[in-house]
Amino acid sequence: MAVGRSNSMQDLINLMEKTYGETIIGSDINLIKHLFHYLKFESIEFRFEYEDQMMTVIVHDVLQDFVELNVLGFEEGTSRRAKIKFEVVNVLYQFEVIIEDIRSSIVKIKIPSELQAAEMRNYRRVLVDDLFMDFVILFKSFRGGIYVTGDNIHAERQFTHLFREIKKDNPDLKLMNLILTDYIFNVSQEYDIVIYKPGDEHEILKEVFAINHKSIFIEDCAILENYYSESKNNNLMTYRDLYLKKVEKDGDYKAQKFFEKLQKSELRNFMVSYIISPLTLFDQVIGHIKVYTTAMDKHMLTLYHAEYIHEMTEIASYGFTKISIRGNNFNTLYTNTKIIDISISGLLFEITDENLFNYLIKHNTIKMYIPIGKKTLTLSGEIIRYFRIEENFEKLYRLGITFISSNPDDMNVLESYIYERRGNILSE
Repeated sequence: MAVGRSNSMQDLINLMEKTYGETIIGSDINLIKHLFHYLKFESIEFRFEYEDQMMTVIVHDVLQDFVELNVLGFEEGTSRRAKIKFEVVNVLYQFEVIIEDIRSSIVKIKIPSELQAAEMRNYRRVLVDDLFMDFVILFKSFRGGIYVTGDNIHAERQFTHLFREIKKDNPDLKLMNLILTDYIFNVSQEYDIVIYKPGDEHEILKEVFAINHKSIFIEDCAILENYYSESKNNNLMTYRDLYLKKVEKDGDYKAQKFFEKLQKSELRNFMVSYIISPLTLFDQVIGHIKVYTTAMDKHMLTLYHAEYIHEMTEIASYGFTKISIRGNNFNTLYTNTKIIDISISGLLFEITDENLFNYLIKHNTIKMYIPIGKKTLTLSGEIIRYFRIEENFEKLYRLGITFISSNPDDMNVLESYIYERRGNILSE
């Protein structure tokens, strides 16, 4: 189904007719052909999606019925279809195209016969190559994703001081450590906080947490079956996944002997019960908190204690990741987070860290600090678009933001910046 033209598009057609001397006869294919002429003339990069891979391309040549695209690093697969997306005169176009021929990085596509999708943007975007920003994540839910009122209220009542700290733009790591210690002492005086290193003595735990990020809870070390019995708790587990893995690899007998050896080692250290909760950074396990009781303590950890420590560690991991994002960005001021384009309603920025990209899918509300001239704008926004691309054999990640709030007068500064960059035009 064809899409109607805007006044801006008609202006573009008139411009292209003067440039190339071709006649528009009213059909979509000629309009689309002129779009590709414009992309080639301006050397505009745009997105090319092929078999779930997002690449950046430019127009190499425009033929009678075909367009040749230069797709650096293109690898041919089984599919002969691709999707392209580009913006011309404030209109976003999307097409599904047929691939006719492939010669190294030159991919020949058939010019679509009609407009498939065109969306007029409310505000003009400006492409920038000299604008950078820093950002921090804003609290919505420590588990990420949709705000779950019950989860947050329950956790905040139990861990009031920890919640107060992680909600800050810049949580204090030393203060968080003191708060965590106080909470742990509510359960037991015995605990370890461990950060993993290559070749350390925690290979078993690394193997377990590589399979599952639940906390390991052994209620009574004197009972061997407690080490590998099945747990139906949403947050807690035993070593069952590791046990089944060893049974499959070495058989029942060797798997049993492995856990007998582990049990004897812990009983020699007078261990009675314990909970081991994984510490994560960007949802990747980097260590653990172990809270335990010994024969001298004269009590055992209960299910309530285990869930208490698990939830505390989840909240702490969120805080540690927030500190890491702030530190990584602000230690490399103005060079770490590149802005690709910006309008008065949002922006597109680029990062290179895949772990951070995946984390921002769950924690998608951020506060941005954007230096423009002598002023640093403070804007809050929600990430609504995610793109994986590859340029010069380097994986890049782009995220689209829509603004939701700002400091007083910051929008006036941004409007002035865009006004100057786009020839005194802010919107269509």
